[in-house]
Amino acid sequence: MCFLFVLLLHPLHTLGLTTTKTAGTMNRRLLFQNLGVAAMVVAFQITAMMVQPAQALAFQPAPKTPPTSSVANIHDVGTSPSMAAYKTLSLQLDDFGVEVPVACWFPVAPSKASLDPQTVEYQHRISVRRIGQLLAGWDFIPELASRNFALSPTSMTVTDGQNLPLPTSGPVVLLAHGYLGSRFDLSHLAEELTQQGFICLSPEFPESLAASYDRMDGLDRSRITQALLRAIPNEWQLQPSSYGIVGHSLGCGTVIKTGDKNWARVCIAGFPRQQDGSPISGNVLFLTSMNDGAVSLARFGGKEAIPSDYAILDEAKLLTSIGRLPSRAALVFDRPDAPNHISFLSEGVNDAMIDLLSALLPVAQALKIPVLDFDRYKVSRDSLPTANVVHPLVVAYLKQEMIQ
Repeated sequence: MCFLFVLLLHPLHTLGLTTTKTAGTMNRRLLFQNLGVAAMVVAFQITAMMVQPAQALAFQPAPKTPPTSSVANIHDVGTSPSMAAYKTLSLQLDDFGVEVPVACWFPVAPSKASLDPQTVEYQHRISVRRIGQLLAGWDFIPELASRNFALSPTSMTVTDGQNLPLPTSGPVVLLAHGYLGSRFDLSHLAEELTQQGFICLSPEFPESLAASYDRMDGLDRSRITQALLRAIPNEWQLQPSSYGIVGHSLGCGTVIKTGDKNWARVCIAGFPRQQDGSPISGNVLFLTSMNDGAVSLARFGGKEAIPSDYAILDEAKLLTSIGRLPSRAALVFDRPDAPNHISFLSEGVNDAMIDLLSALLPVAQALKIPVLDFDRYKVSRDSLPTANVVHPLVVAYLKQEMIQ
């Protein structure tokens, strides 16, 4: 998830895109002063809110039988013969002395699902201290200015997989969250992919607002993805039959830089070009919205800025059927109620941020600090309708490009 109070001074820099200076750029000193006021308000607000327990939707897990290793099987689009199991993995980076949390979803047969009457929960954390550090380099916000959320899965077919082994082989999809995002940003997509036979891994990157580990020089997204790709076969004994990667916002930069020409790539709410303006090579599905207030195509020249070798998909036709897709394709949402920047994220993480910081929206707007579409999403609440269009398309594309 992109954080509510991202500096107007660096909107495209933080998203991994190129930009130019404009005459209306806000004075840096004044902006930092304003952000300081907002950050202090956030700290006090969250300290007061910590007495309130996190809320999660009720969920009834499925029955449990002894675990066995397996090969992940791919199913036809529209069917869900597998259940999604969820577990937390840990990626040890010895050079930095940190453990990076990795959210993992993998398919299990219903007969192998959990019998324990436990609710599957995603342990989501929002650290205001980390937000202040990333935006202004401040360390005065106390660590207690954070809040934990127990998020329920979007799907009702997610079972506890903590004590279940991963499949021994299958198609692997990496998920890359955005700036000040979360490893659960695309959890609803991971659940959908997993039910179709994919194994999904979502590491927490240094820009995450969860702040599960300290940031340090040299510890970047590239080091984490490299360590992850080593751990998959060597530590977790999983032999990928193919690779795909999906990124949102800044995560689109990770999509571009990870893997080789054989990988299937999906860029959501980003732009299908390198930082130097050159196109992305290989197979890419690009999804964007003309209603995106953070990464709008209007900044790049509109739809005409999309490279000419991308086939432009028709949203209306996708609602009725999804046939064979071009290997390089783009879907541009262009309607009055089109998704905004965070409509593509899971409802749970969006609601958590709104629950925590919606009271500060007037403060941010009074200080003219961009809110990256949280004000729009507070009204639209369209994560699920957006997913109804995006998820079948992404699932179909990844099946097509990853399964021979």
